[in-house]
Amino acid sequence: MNINSILKIITFLLTILFFQLQFSSLKSDDTKLDEEELPAIDPFAGNVGSTNNQVGTESAGETNQNNGLLNNMRLVGTIIGENKKIAIFSSPDGGAFNYEENDSITDSALLIEVFNEVVIVKDESDNKFEVYMNNIIKPSDG
Repeated sequence: MNINSILKIITFLLTILFFQLQFSSLKSDDTKLDEEELPAIDPFAGNVGSTNNQVGTESAGETNQNNGLLNNMRLVGTIIGENKKIAIFSSPDGGAFNYEENDSITDSALLIEVFNEVVIVKDESDNKFEVYMNNIIKPSDG
């Protein structure tokens, strides 16, 4: 055998070995995917595991009135565009609701204004309340 034929055989064997290694990684039968761990608390379960952060200076009557004002919904976000301002509220069961300015949130609450961190809500007796994203509801000064 001459050197050219030996080089051809070695090149052929190396090519086969190279393709063997490349295509062996494509087999899905040998690889087992690890299952993703689930969170300990379901983020979509509503109020499960959350705390209610009300202002400590409010009386119990004001807190109950404020929870009734929004039917226990929480402000979770605001969207401010050129033409529209939208407030996003979350209900205790995990549903999300979008309201624009001058929309009725409940039978007794009307959304007046939307700002970055707070919205102004008016109740049926024309009292205005500031609703913050950390679930604080307090009477509005103006």
